Amino acid sequence: MQLEQAGTMNDSTPNLIEIIAAIIAFVAIFGWFKGKSVKFRENKFNKELRQQLDKEKADLEKKIKGQLLEQDKRESYLASLRQQFELGFLQGRKWLSAFVADGDRALDEARVKYLAQKSHPAKSASQHVSEALAERRKYKEQAKFLQYQLMSLKEYFPFLEEYEEVILDEAVPLESGDDNVSALEESDPVLKYINRQEYDSLSESERNQRALDRYLSRTMSSAGIGRLYELYIGHLYERDGWQVEYHGIVKGFEDLGRDLICTRNNDIHIVQTKCWATEKTIHEKHIFQLYGTKCLYMIDAMQNTLIPPNVTASFETTTTLSSIALKAANFLDIEVNTTVL
Repeated sequence: MQLEQAGTMNDSTPNLIEIIAAIIAFVAIFGWFKGKSVKFRENKFNKELRQQLDKEKADLEKKIKGQLLEQDKRESYLASLRQQFELGFLQGRKWLSAFVADGDRALDEARVKYLAQKSHPAKSASQHVSEALAERRKYKEQAKFLQYQLMSLKEYFPFLEEYEEVILDEAVPLESGDDNVSALEESDPVLKYINRQEYDSLSESERNQRALDRYLSRTMSSAGIGRLYELYIGHLYERDGWQVEYHGIVKGFEDLGRDLICTRNNDIHIVQTKCWATEKTIHEKHIFQLYGTKCLYMIDAMQNTLIPPNVTASFETTTTLSSIALKAANFLDIEVNTTVL
């Protein structure tokens, strides 16, 4: 009986060992495959990452190259522009006008090409369109050149803009080849806002009222609003007995910050005006400019007169000053007034 049991145990022992060995082998093989799988996924991820980085690098290099090309084009254009203007402003303006007009060439050629190569070609029409577009570019070049000419003339001769409608309407008798400035300055300012036919048909009060209505209803430029504000402030000083020189309107950008020079006896009052939107703020640099131009006026006055005048200054504006600007104005004895139209 004991021998039979021992034999039975010996027969089962190898089976248990085989099972354990099989389990160990399975775990080892599973671990090997798992490691391979992880390594495979890592290699795939690294490969995709490298591809993405290579693509981004190529895109960046392409973008940089494009930017460098655009920069070269801009530099080439600016060099040509400088070269043309070095030959003379007239030559430069002609070149710039041609350049602006030629900007439409590519689009024009694409339109002509479409007509000539579409499914049902219109070669005759494409030829006519090509000629019409070329003529349009020519007139655009001429128009641009004339625009630059007028801008220059108005910049250096501001009265031309003021009397532009009077001249074009021929409301004032002018003679070709003569100096007509005095004739324009002596003409009735009402003619700037009503034509000659209206002027002759209306009474003085009617035409004055119509001119005023048109002046107030029109859309004015920032410069126009600034001039109107100067005139209004000057009127207030004249009403108080000052003799007012409208220095800013006459001198334009060369007014040295003196919009109004008001005189009464031996008193000189220099006024700078700023008709700005209420949400804007006047900063201290404007106060410093006014103080500087006041001192310059005093220096000139002491050199040119036996009795130097008493020179004061004020800042007239429609908006507010910053705290630093107010502090500077108080210290420099600059009067500050808020006056709204």
